Amino acid sequence: MAAKRISSVQHHPRWPRLLSGAAVAGMVGWVTAHGGVAAAVSLSDNAANPAYAGGTWTNNSNGGTGLGPWYQGPTGSGVGQNATWGFDTESAANIFGTTATPNINTNGVAWTLWSQNGTGSDPAAPTAYRGFNYPLVSGATFSINMATDAIGSQGAEGFQLQSYNAATGYATPILEVAAFASGSYYSVSYGGYTSITPGFSNSFTSGIKSIHDGSGSENNGNGLTITVDLTAPSTASVTLTPLNSAQGSADTFNNLALNPDSINQIMLFNDNLGSSAQNAYFNNLQVTDPVPEPTVLALLGCALLALPLLRRRTLALNPRPERDTICQR
Repeated sequence: MAAKRISSVQHHPRWPRLLSGAAVAGMVGWVTAHGGVAAAVSLSDNAANPAYAGGTWTNNSNGGTGLGPWYQGPTGSGVGQNATWGFDTESAANIFGTTATPNINTNGVAWTLWSQNGTGSDPAAPTAYRGFNYPLVSGATFSINMATDAIGSQGAEGFQLQSYNAATGYATPILEVAAFASGSYYSVSYGGYTSITPGFSNSFTSGIKSIHDGSGSENNGNGLTITVDLTAPSTASVTLTPLNSAQGSADTFNNLALNPDSINQIMLFNDNLGSSAQNAYFNNLQVTDPVPEPTVLALLGCALLALPLLRRRTLALNPRPERDTICQR
């Protein structure tokens, strides 16, 4: 009588397990290859939010989501008592008496740090700090809009991303974008301070001129959008984009090595060291975090749920796992 033919799957009971594992691995691989990452806004605010109604922007104002309240503080010496400063919401569209469209306003207003009659010995230097509810994560994108007014010969306007230590009360500067009157340019500075004396270890100068030098179409009279992409825990790319493309193309600085301390605070500043009046405008503060798309999560969930079913199928085909050892002899 002819011998009964046994299928290879029956003869090698490990095959169902191998096939089930391959099926799940294939499903996970397909999800990984065809899935993606969406961006979710984790914190945001703008000058038109109800917290700033009527142009009021004060210490402890708290609009938007995902952020702590504002802390406002001057750093002027007050030697001559001539320097003055303040905070409110104003239009950033009428710099130098001309209406700029597009502009950084939301419903006609932007956060405004104003200062008057500052000098080197009696500076008018208002600052505004705000903490994030949690530090920026790798893959996050920070963005803010900024516009500059006339800046004195030694003045500067801009912002810093910082690492605030609640235990010491000290904030470590991580990255700065600022306009400097001395060279009529924007600079991107990073790498942490070289010493306790203010001064970043690295700095690049942007090809986009700041408005206060008054030189033709390269001005950013409409303002800028500045984005910081945290490409790794201590590496970032920074892009400066004029709102009016006629005023120049975007300028990007890649692979900037940052101080490894986590970024959890922003500081806006307006250093007036020699101008009768100087305003700095900011708006549309936002952070987006990377999150898996819902379809990716669903497919991965299906792959994991399939594991017990495939295991049950394996046991049905191989009720006596010890045959594996016998067949391998």
